[in-house]
Amino acid sequence: MNEDIHEAAARWHCAQQHDDMKWRGFTTWLEADPRHRLAYDEIALLDARIDATLPIPSAGMGTPEMPARSFPRWAIGSGIAVAAAVTLAIGIGIRDEQPDAPAAREFASAPKATRTVRLAHDVTATLGAGSRLSEPEAGGPMRLSGSAFFNIRHDPTRSVVVEVDGYRIRDVGTRFAINSADGVLSLSVEEGKVALQLPGQTSETLVAAGQEAIAQAGRVMLRPARMTGIASWRSGRFVYDQTPLALVAADIARYTGQPVSVSGSAAQRSFSGVLAPGDRQAMVSTLTQLTGLHADSDGQTVRLVDRTGS
Repeated sequence: MNEDIHEAAARWHCAQQHDDMKWRGFTTWLEADPRHRLAYDEIALLDARIDATLPIPSAGMGTPEMPARSFPRWAIGSGIAVAAAVTLAIGIGIRDEQPDAPAAREFASAPKATRTVRLAHDVTATLGAGSRLSEPEAGGPMRLSGSAFFNIRHDPTRSVVVEVDGYRIRDVGTRFAINSADGVLSLSVEEGKVALQLPGQTSETLVAAGQEAIAQAGRVMLRPARMTGIASWRSGRFVYDQTPLALVAADIARYTGQPVSVSGSAAQRSFSGVLAPGDRQAMVSTLTQLTGLHADSDGQTVRLVDRTGS
């Protein structure tokens, strides 16, 4: 892949650590070329893999579009191609044993950005915008807040467990997406099988490839999954098919980094449609036009309600 693309991806990744991050410019860059998103995910994954390395002095060279930044540990001057980053990682040594490491590793994605991380047992997770994932020491379940797409190599000797909002998802070697908010869970399986356990229950519901489970209020509904819509945010848009509005509002809130909620009878409704990434006002405006809901704001939180005011 072109080194200039990787360098741009690295600069955008660095810029997210600062308050003056140009999110609109970042979104435009991601959507300009499919290679941009691939390069960004590679950079984010590399940064996650060398989180344990010692810091080195940062350096930066700004452009008119993007001011100079402090680069991550693996940056070398203005040359931030993946090959250089890998060389540096090897040079300083990624240690196999780290006795002082904490019991859990924490990963987070910024608003308007995804993050791909490689975990133990050959597990790869791509976090949706504004999401968090905790990976405890061997044998414990991972804990997710928000949305994520998991790619897990099948291994009959072990299973991977993800806990989110009281739900417990046990993998049987597969690819699946999770989205959770306000007690509502969406679990879509692209490949393999997943076992879903509801809060306070001991029985499991098996969700197979091509199926989606919608869980709320102690009940699970299984239905065919729209395969092109599974974790659609990875391709730069939000695709919904009869999705509870609580999850739609949560997606907007996490993506924009600003609170959005659903109130009254609107919380019981489902939504089908496509939302383009943007700022909160633009995304909420599109949603209200498609659903007929009304958006109330107290200056901080946007609440979606029925036009009747219920």
